[in-house]
Amino acid sequence: MSQLEFSWELGGSGWATCRIADGVSEQKDIVSYCTDALADVLHGVVGLYGGTSVQRFSFDLEPAEVRWVLRRRGSDVQVAIYRFPGMSTSFDAPDQAGTLSWTSTTAP
Repeated sequence: MSQLEFSWELGGSGWATCRIADGVSEQKDIVSYCTDALADVLHGVVGLYGGTSVQRFSFDLEPAEVRWVLRRRGSDVQVAIYRFPGMSTSFDAPDQAGTLSWTSTTAP
């Protein structure tokens, strides 16, 4: 288990660099913030403390999608990030239809 680091840095107009790392590896994407992408992250994290043990949200990479799946297991949280080739065709696809690009488990 490790400690997660998360950063969100605004770049050019409409774009941000989103980074998550666990001390061993990292995932970094240039994501569109023309949606409420950062608010989706916050809602996902806060949602883990409610009655739902799994939270999902996506980032638009135009055209690709990066989907984050957060799973609470006791006091641990697993983060799995899946990549899909096109957001318009993958929105309702199951997580496993994407390619797992990063995963980590940590205590909150």
